[in-house]
Amino acid sequence: MKNQLIKNKRINSYGLSQEVMGISIDSREVNKGDLFFSLEQRKIKALSHINQAIDKGALGIISYKNFDNNSIDTKIPIIKVDSVRKELSIISSEFYPNQPRIVAAITGTNGKTSVAKFTEQIWKNNGIASASIGTLGNSRFFSDSSLTTPDPVSLHKQLNDLSMSDYDNVIIEASSHGLDQHRIDNVRLSGAAFTSFSRDHLDYHKNMKQYLNAKKRLFTSLLEKDSTAVVNLIGINRRYHGFINDICSRNLITIGTSNATINLLGFSRSSNKKINLKISANGQLVVIKTPFIALFQAINATIAGCVASMDSRISLMDYLMSITLLKDISGRLEFVASKYTDANIYVDYAHTPSAMKAVLESLRPVTKNKLILVFGAGGNRDKGKRNFMRDIAKNYADFIIVTDDNPRFEDPKKIRSQLMVNTNNFIEIPDRYDAIKYAIDKLESGDNLIICGKGHEEYMIYQDSKISFSDQLAVKSILDL
Repeated sequence: MKNQLIKNKRINSYGLSQEVMGISIDSREVNKGDLFFSLEQRKIKALSHINQAIDKGALGIISYKNFDNNSIDTKIPIIKVDSVRKELSIISSEFYPNQPRIVAAITGTNGKTSVAKFTEQIWKNNGIASASIGTLGNSRFFSDSSLTTPDPVSLHKQLNDLSMSDYDNVIIEASSHGLDQHRIDNVRLSGAAFTSFSRDHLDYHKNMKQYLNAKKRLFTSLLEKDSTAVVNLIGINRRYHGFINDICSRNLITIGTSNATINLLGFSRSSNKKINLKISANGQLVVIKTPFIALFQAINATIAGCVASMDSRISLMDYLMSITLLKDISGRLEFVASKYTDANIYVDYAHTPSAMKAVLESLRPVTKNKLILVFGAGGNRDKGKRNFMRDIAKNYADFIIVTDDNPRFEDPKKIRSQLMVNTNNFIEIPDRYDAIKYAIDKLESGDNLIICGKGHEEYMIYQDSKISFSDQLAVKSILDL
């Protein structure tokens, strides 16, 4: 693909002698003629990466200003900048200049994937060619990124490919890490949505203020004035509502219980236990029949309907009424199987206190007898949330099995001990398959089982090893399905 960057003043100022053929952030994958961006700030590692990129034929190097290149013997330009990540975002957007007509971003502690996939479904059900990019990958093209929000090179390439393949709309999950690291900067956004905000990722952000600042920059720094902002006030504690005054967008859609654009007035259940939402939208009273048993799923679907309205070819009300056609999302309160006609088994990605509480609260009204929970906590992640998850399990489930969930480089036994309570309704079973089997064996008529933490994931991480594992496949294997 011929590079259009060479026409750009920024690239011309680099003093490169040849046409840039590609962009790379991984020195192991540099091809001849690539421009290499050195994201590493540790001196020895940065030096190693840059030397490797040069050996592989990099045309130029972009590094941080404080990088000492005196020991590097090369004739290629080494351009030093204040922020390599910001520069990478700018150059990626110009190297891959095309994107679909509508691009929306979704952020929030919980609900990003559900809202993204629901929005994609709504557009598709209304005849609009659309795609999503996020935790579950790219819904239209293969993507090997393990990040919720891909790096700028991958993200802009995917957007360019979708545009060239005539996709009208795309929805992107914007993680707090991705926003903080400028991965989504320079994407031309039609709008964004904020699904929820509660504790998570404090191993990275250190405190809730930093975490919120990362999230809100999507609305205060990246959106243009003519964009749309959708904010779910129900999922964000009132003490954090102040950021709304700083939102750049002229078109603000809020979802709340009063004084919002869309007010949730109440809900009821159909005979099949599915949620019916009673809402007021722009002064119009309507009932939305949803295919979900959980209120938080119905609210996520409502957020998705509002996001979908960024494509104005169909009205907001029509988008909302099409919620009834939505399907479950992989690993999001996903019904997997039944042991008896009234003893169901669900899998959910819930790995934060608020998400786990929401899942357990949602299943309680549709559980006649015992609500059984299997869960663990990821290693080398926010350790402070484990006590909260333990207390939620104790308060909202009837029987709890603590097991492993991606312990990484932490001692799995120590993680499990932090989740255990010395009562008869807590049991520790290290092997996740054995834990699920124990829970299913214990399941009786009228009970429900929820397996939390991994959702769509098909692996377990022990130290630096990824072992194939799926909660869904484990359930089906145990039940011989």
